[in-house]
Amino acid sequence: MAEVRRHVLIWVAPEFLTSSGMIQLFTEAGIFSLPGDDLDEYTRAAQAAGGFAMTGMLVNSSHGAGIWISPERFPELELLLPWPFVKSVVTAESPRSSKVFGLVADAAQPNAITHGPESGTSKHDA
Repeated sequence: MAEVRRHVLIWVAPEFLTSSGMIQLFTEAGIFSLPGDDLDEYTRAAQAAGGFAMTGMLVNSSHGAGIWISPERFPELELLLPWPFVKSVVTAESPRSSKVFGLVADAAQPNAITHGPESGTSKHDA
């Protein structure tokens, strides 16, 4: 039986952005997309953040040279992200999650409307 591919989110070292060949390969594959066309601005932001996120389908995470991923839109394509660029890997069985975490959790609840401070009450007062 074939293994079901899992969705993967990879935190990538900002040094990845110094390789124009890798950027072109991953951009054309649909795994990596730049907001707009300003690579210099994106590179500065990635440097400041300590990296950036890349997503796709996990093909193989135990290869000696790196982690193999494929874009959701082109599952037949498999690309290797070399280990020196990989800072962290998170996998999931499903790409969509109905869970909401943090402060937005209250806002996501249908009956979570709270009263302002002028009313002196909120849904948490009960």
